[in-house]
Amino acid sequence: MADPMIAALVREILGEELARIKASKGNAAASASVKEEQVTISNDSDLQAFVRRILSMAAKPEERRDLMEGKIVFRLEAGPGGTRAMAPATGTHVAGGNTERFDSGLLSERIVDQLPMQTKTLLLGKQAHTTPLARDRLRQRGISIERMK
Repeated sequence: MADPMIAALVREILGEELARIKASKGNAAASASVKEEQVTISNDSDLQAFVRRILSMAAKPEERRDLMEGKIVFRLEAGPGGTRAMAPATGTHVAGGNTERFDSGLLSERIVDQLPMQTKTLLLGKQAHTTPLARDRLRQRGISIERMK
């Protein structure tokens, strides 16, 4: 198992490099095609309101397609004390109980650690990338990776 200090340093370096790459590419084109919505969920009624919002979006064919293709992204706003819940931004659960799906973005060790314990297969989208630490953690947990076509 890797030294936690080394893992933390690798995560920090990856974060800095990804930020640098994003800045150099200029996210103008990407942000034009992806709509981001800030969501605050601090209690049960906020959660219910969010679920109703998703259901109403899913009822409209164009918005449903955008949701499924990841063109609409939800971000949690910082809660009390400036903290934000950790969750895979683009990972979505697939029915079946032991299969998870990660559509796009960078799959990190931290995201792998948040996968349910019963996970046996991880489906990776065309736009998904993994870090070496994430692949190691998947191997340690016995989770197989399948690339979606």
